[in-house]
Amino acid sequence: MVERLRGLAPEPSRPTGWRCTQCEEIDLARVRDVAPVQRMPVPRAALGGFPTGRAPYELTRRRLLALGMAGVASVYGPRALGWESVWESVAAQAAVAPTNCLVVLYLAGGNDGLNTLVPAGAADYSSYVTARTAIHRGQGATSGGRVGSTPLAGSGGSVVAWPNVVVSQAGGGDNGSSQYGFDLLYGNGGSSSQLAVLPGVDYTPPSLSHFDSADHWFAGTLDGVATGWLGRWIDRNGSATNPLQAVSIDFALAKEIRTALNPVSAIPTLDSLGFQMHDSPGGSPGDVDANATLRDLAPIPAGSGNAYLARSRSTYGVAVSAYDEGQTLSLAAPPTGVTYPANSDQPDSLSFKLRMAAMLIGANVGTRIVTIHWGSFDTHGDQLAGQDSQLTELSLALSAFQAELASRGLANRVATMVFSEFGRRVGENASGGTDHGAGGVMLLAGAPVRGGLAAPFPGCRDQDLDDDGDLKVPTDFRSVYASVLNEWLGDDPAAILPGTPGGGWPAIARQDSGSNLFR
Repeated sequence: MVERLRGLAPEPSRPTGWRCTQCEEIDLARVRDVAPVQRMPVPRAALGGFPTGRAPYELTRRRLLALGMAGVASVYGPRALGWESVWESVAAQAAVAPTNCLVVLYLAGGNDGLNTLVPAGAADYSSYVTARTAIHRGQGATSGGRVGSTPLAGSGGSVVAWPNVVVSQAGGGDNGSSQYGFDLLYGNGGSSSQLAVLPGVDYTPPSLSHFDSADHWFAGTLDGVATGWLGRWIDRNGSATNPLQAVSIDFALAKEIRTALNPVSAIPTLDSLGFQMHDSPGGSPGDVDANATLRDLAPIPAGSGNAYLARSRSTYGVAVSAYDEGQTLSLAAPPTGVTYPANSDQPDSLSFKLRMAAMLIGANVGTRIVTIHWGSFDTHGDQLAGQDSQLTELSLALSAFQAELASRGLANRVATMVFSEFGRRVGENASGGTDHGAGGVMLLAGAPVRGGLAAPFPGCRDQDLDDDGDLKVPTDFRSVYASVLNEWLGDDPAAILPGTPGGGWPAIARQDSGSNLFR
C-alpha cells in the first residue's frame, strides 16, 4: 500500500526517484466516469470577438469557421448543444459587461509547504533544520550549493521566508529574473501586495491519501459529493447553453467544475490552425515552420495540363491565407513587455496553460472559471532537484501571467488560486525527500486580492505538531473557498459548501486585520 493512512506508521523511506505507483497525480483531478456529450470546434472568430458580426446568420458553422478553428472543446453536460445556440449564447454574454473570473491552479502530488514557505522564527527554523539536515534551506543568500531564503516583506518576514528559487534577482534571489518573482507580487505585504500567502491549509483529520484528499479539495466537501464545488456554482449562476463558461485546460474535465445541470468544457490547446511538422521523431509541433514553405509554393504556376498540382497549390494558398488572418486572433506571442519562461510554447508547460487562460478570459466569451492542473510534486526522493525547478517556473509563470492580465486590461477581473492536495512531513526521509503530510500552502494572486500573510503559520517545533508528527492545520481549505464564493464570485457559500462557518469550520484568521481575502 503506497498511501500512508492517518494513525498508522509513517511511510517507509524509498529509493531515490521513487514515485507513487498507485496514482498519476494529475489524473486524479480529471473526471473519468463521464464522457463528453460532444466535441465542438472553437472558431477563431469567436475568440476574436465576432469581427464579422453577431447577427444570427453570422453565427452559422460555415461563417464562424471561415477564419479557421482555434481548437476543439470537449463539452460535458446533460445533453448535446446546437451549434447556433452555443454561439448565440456566447455572443450574448460577450455583449454584456465583463464579470469576475477565477483561475484555479492545482499543483499535483502534494507540494511541500515547508520548503515553499521556509520557517523564519528562530525556534521554528532551528527545529526545521534539525528535521531536514539534508534538504533544508539556508538563511540569506544562496551559497555552497544550498538554496537560501529571503524573509517576506513586512511583518510576515518574522514568520516565514521565500526560498530564493522563487525570489527575483532584484530581491536578492536566484530565480533568474529581475522582472518576475513571488517577492514582486507580494510587494510590501500590505496595500500594494497582489499575493496572499496561507500556510498550513488542509482539512482535519487529514487522510494523507492522494485519492481521498484530491477528491475532497475538488468537491469542496468531505462527504463524497460527485459535483465539484465550482461546478455547483456554475449550476446556480451559469448558462444552460455556453460550455465556455468554465474551461479545463486539459484533455479531460477537471473535477472541480463538474456540474449536474449546465455545460462546461475541456480544451487542451487553442493553437491548432495552420500546418505543423516535426523535424525529427518525437520532436515538438512547430519545429519546422511549414506555413512559410507552403506560402512560397502557393503562387508558383503549375504549368499547363497539371490540374492536380494547380489545385494543390491553390489549396496551400487558401490554407495559409486563413492561417495568416487567424494568427491576428491567436496567442502567437504574449503582449509586448511580458516575458514567460523559455518553455512557454510547450503545451504541457505552466506558461502555455496560463497564456491560454488569459486568451480565453480576454476573448470575452463568457468564461468565468479556468482550471489548470500542473506539475509533479510527489517528492518522496531527490526533492531539491524535483521541487525547486518547478517552484521557479511557478514563480516566473504566475508573475508573467499577472503582467499579461494587466497588459490586456484584465487585471481587476481575475484572481488566481493555487493549491495542492496536502503538504509533506516535517522530517525528511532517507531518500532526500519527504513523505505525505498535513498542512500545505495556498496562494491567492491578483490585483483584487488582499495580499500579505493571510493565515497563521502553525509552527514546526515538536510541541507544535499533531499526534502523527505532522503540522497542525490552522486553516480549513473550505474557509478559503467560502471567501472566494462570497467575496469574489458573489454567492452564498452555505448553498454550495456543506457545513460553512457556524456549522462546520472557523472563518479565516488573517494575521493582519479582518478576514477578507479580497479588496
